[in-house]
Amino acid sequence: MKLFIYEHITSGALINTALPASLEREGNMMLHAIVEDFLQIADIEIIILRDGRLSNMTITNPALKTLHIDSEHAFQKAYNTTKQQADFILPIAPETDGILFEIQHSILTEKGKSLGSQSNAIAISADKYQCYQVLQAHSISTPLSIIASEWPLLKFTSPNGYIVKPRDGAGCVDTLFFPNQSALSFWLTKQGNHLDQMIIQPYFVGTSISFSLLCSELGASVLSINHQHVSEKQGTLSFSGCTVNSVDISELTIEQATLLAQKVHQAVNGLWGFIGIDVVITDSDVMVVDINPRLTTSYIGLHESLQTNPAQLLLTMMNTNTLPIISHRQSVEVLL
Repeated sequence: MKLFIYEHITSGALINTALPASLEREGNMMLHAIVEDFLQIADIEIIILRDGRLSNMTITNPALKTLHIDSEHAFQKAYNTTKQQADFILPIAPETDGILFEIQHSILTEKGKSLGSQSNAIAISADKYQCYQVLQAHSISTPLSIIASEWPLLKFTSPNGYIVKPRDGAGCVDTLFFPNQSALSFWLTKQGNHLDQMIIQPYFVGTSISFSLLCSELGASVLSINHQHVSEKQGTLSFSGCTVNSVDISELTIEQATLLAQKVHQAVNGLWGFIGIDVVITDSDVMVVDINPRLTTSYIGLHESLQTNPAQLLLTMMNTNTLPIISHRQSVEVLL
């Protein structure tokens, strides 16, 4: 099988722009982890694209072919050729600006052989306001979300502060915290006409966790429950990694996580493959904050945590349409 693993940030797609340092590091680490996992499976040839400004991957294996990109023209040629040659494509890209949606839609339209979610599931998950509406409609607990431009009409009280973030953001990029209504309202008056592309949510004091899922057409299997390392400094939230499978059963059990994951899978039709769900646990509730219809940072520690190959679990699921039963989970730290 010829597999094209396309990691957007490190691929050369951004060859004419400066690479965001944090996303470059995260992308490199996810790419390295999943390439290593697939290389352990027999009869697989892997192709990746590599931004020519980056150092070579540290993996040396004849089954891995790297195409180095030094111009926009070289990227487009390599991307289109490899996409056509590959038997399957696994896209890893941020939801921001519709990037992941466009990549996946193109793959499914032209090839139909993607190891990822359907386009409609990506569209819903990527638009945080639409995702909020879908989760609400399916009675899944999620923070109240309003479009930032509607704040004067729909403003609400949040005793612990407010979160403002892009409707289509990834991770904590451009995610802001405001301690009170006056600080938020003052900031909003300075933002011009971009407020339709931002949402406002109440800030909840609690534990930030994520689920790493493997989803088929039939349901979802929880591979790990992870503590998210999220901090706030000078009004900006940042993400510095996670601890895979570190959540104690006193906080949330695998059974509780599985039930919630199944509800999300039913609410967002078309989620498939590796999926992430961001959750906050408060004293009184477990709320879904975001759905990430793609590989997430926790994958970096997943193989070590499960003591089994997640890439093999994906292929087995694809070939048999059966979800894995996980028997081993251990805590693994992933630092960015």
